[in-house]
Amino acid sequence: MKFKEFMSSLDKNICNVNLLCGEELFYIDKAREKILNKLGADKTEIITLDCSQKISVAEIVNTIDSAPFFNPRNIVVVKNFSVDKTERLEKVLENMLPTNFVIFTAKSIDKRKKLYKIISKVGAVLEAEPLRVWQIDDWLNDKLKSIRKNLSYDARRYFAERIGMLPEISLWYLENEFDKISLAVGNSEITLADLKRLLTEPPEVSNFALPDAIDAKKISQAVEILRTALRDKSKIPIITITLANHVRRLLRAKFFMAQGITGQALAEKLEMHPYIAKKFSATASTYATKILEEVFLEIADADYKLKYGLAGNEILEKIVIRLCRR
Repeated sequence: MKFKEFMSSLDKNICNVNLLCGEELFYIDKAREKILNKLGADKTEIITLDCSQKISVAEIVNTIDSAPFFNPRNIVVVKNFSVDKTERLEKVLENMLPTNFVIFTAKSIDKRKKLYKIISKVGAVLEAEPLRVWQIDDWLNDKLKSIRKNLSYDARRYFAERIGMLPEISLWYLENEFDKISLAVGNSEITLADLKRLLTEPPEVSNFALPDAIDAKKISQAVEILRTALRDKSKIPIITITLANHVRRLLRAKFFMAQGITGQALAEKLEMHPYIAKKFSATASTYATKILEEVFLEIADADYKLKYGLAGNEILEKIVIRLCRR
């Protein structure tokens, strides 16, 4: 089940066996928290096993299958779940004591294996897939509803611009930011001024200042941003990666647009929020494919020369200026 469906199912019934599987830790943490809350579990009755600490299969099985002594239930959380020999575990899960509950968490699990099929049959499985930027509107609307707020049109557009360009985002970051904003804003509507004043941008967002200036053909601003960043030599790899990723995205946008792909379909191809994809496609149209292909190779060459001290920062300045003067 996906996150919303899984969380809704917990309001009806708590299975004795639960598997929270996927890369989005926010979903896994929230689901585990709700299961334990629904069970009314006290911290003293929760047993946590971490498979990354080389816990044996026998210990996992014995802990899950133990009858409760001083507590009415036996609640076990198995983190980073990964086991090879599963025959005995499979039998225990198929015949769980009604007083026993287990929550497995894992980044991934082989759905072809018998163990997964058993858990799916006797329990509940959460597929905690990362939320991509083009899917953020549903999460945002649910969050605003939970804090009883709404975003003004300008604030929503600003949010999309700041967050929507990221390949992926931290839901814990957004959760904390909107909880903070909710406490600071007394009115029901969050305005653009509120967001600019209160929203702390993730570090990744600042990396787009240089591409933004280049796309706008603001040579002086782009060069100044570049020089400021390069005062810290440790940021050189970040700058080259940022430029390379931006040029690659522009090339991909032009490639898909040439095939007649637009709108939501283009947003999914580029892994961008639809609003940003529309804006990005317009920007891509201002670049010649030949220049982008040549610059991409120049960035790779610059990266090599900078790593081995064969060139100075001016090699990146020339690339930035060329892109601005396209």
